Amino acid sequence: MDQRLRLLLAVLITSTTVFSQKDTTLVPQPEDAIAFLSVSCDSSALDIFVDDILIGQTPIDEPIPIKPGIHTVTYLSPQFVSLLREYYGPEEVESILEKSLHRVYVAPGKSVTVNLWWKPYEKYLVAQKRWGWIKMAVGLTVASMLLVLNI
Repeated sequence: MDQRLRLLLAVLITSTTVFSQKDTTLVPQPEDAIAFLSVSCDSSALDIFVDDILIGQTPIDEPIPIKPGIHTVTYLSPQFVSLLREYYGPEEVESILEKSLHRVYVAPGKSVTVNLWWKPYEKYLVAQKRWGWIKMAVGLTVASMLLVLNI
């Protein structure tokens, strides 16, 4: 019984390795392979960036020819993203980027559509600006009270 179990285990391990190697074999793509990316957005006149390169403003009617592979699509300029990383904490930056930045894989000869949503991000920015004004008003009120009480 013990010998049969070992034999079965050896066969399973060998076949698993063979099958997994077949599944993960990468096939090189020809240099002229092409894929297409379509971008839709809930707002117009937004700059659209693919891999940090400006490709146009919404609405973009025609699919964009690109090389197959993984691409980053966003409406945030690369300079703005670097400023976010400089002035905000990692959690807040990731929260902003997860709403506005999409990473997609486009297979050779295939087309992928990316939907970008500006309105939720716009609401977030308005709320952040409002919160900044509230903090400033409270700070000025407290400073004024301290000045009045010390005089």
